[in-house]
Amino acid sequence: MKNEQLLRLLGEVDDWYIEESMMVERKPYQRLKWGGGLLIVIAAGFMLFTSNVWNERIPLSTDSTANSVHIVDQSKVKPGISEENLNDMTEDELFSKWNPVVVRGAVSDIRHIEIDFNGETEYQSLIKIHVSNVYRGDVQVGQDLIVRADAIEETGQASHSSVISHVRQGMEGIFMPIPYDDEFVWEQNDATLRLKDIADYGFPDGERYLFLDTPNGLLFERGAYPSLQDLDSLDEVEHWMMTRFTE
Repeated sequence: MKNEQLLRLLGEVDDWYIEESMMVERKPYQRLKWGGGLLIVIAAGFMLFTSNVWNERIPLSTDSTANSVHIVDQSKVKPGISEENLNDMTEDELFSKWNPVVVRGAVSDIRHIEIDFNGETEYQSLIKIHVSNVYRGDVQVGQDLIVRADAIEETGQASHSSVISHVRQGMEGIFMPIPYDDEFVWEQNDATLRLKDIADYGFPDGERYLFLDTPNGLLFERGAYPSLQDLDSLDEVEHWMMTRFTE
């Protein structure tokens, strides 16, 4: 017999006690209800935490009007083909037009970003280079350079059609990034991104501004450098660079 029925049969018990009895019976149900609600909240929070909503956002200056820039997982990267600054240039122009710094170093980290230009999405990669030697530029040995580059696909998905697509963490190379100032601005879909907001340096394209020591040997755009056509090692490229910039 339920507590409510028992108390009413006694007939001499105040209604207040009856209500109390009813409340006691409801408490386990209430605890169960709140417990279930808490589990739902935790599950929803986990889903949000693991979704792109919680990807690290890079703060932008007031000079940039792009909606957002987020760090994303490499599996999400959809590379595009960079067409900027791919006009024909001589070997000398490659060293002079953008006045790149020229350094040797190792890739210590690669991060990938998603840029929202008013609904149009672009992907890029940020490469951290730990400098071991400097041939030209205001850079110090031991310095870390953050360099913006064309998007690098996940291993196994890349077409490997460009030199930059072969860059991997731990890889050594000779790099020629250009230093950014406030004049370097990416304009797209009526939005702008001041490139200095995301990196201090950048490669004008993913082909001609890096020489990589890959597992398959020295890799660079040989057609762009007639003087280096026959070189087979990074050390040989380094010797050539040292000779060129100490003359």
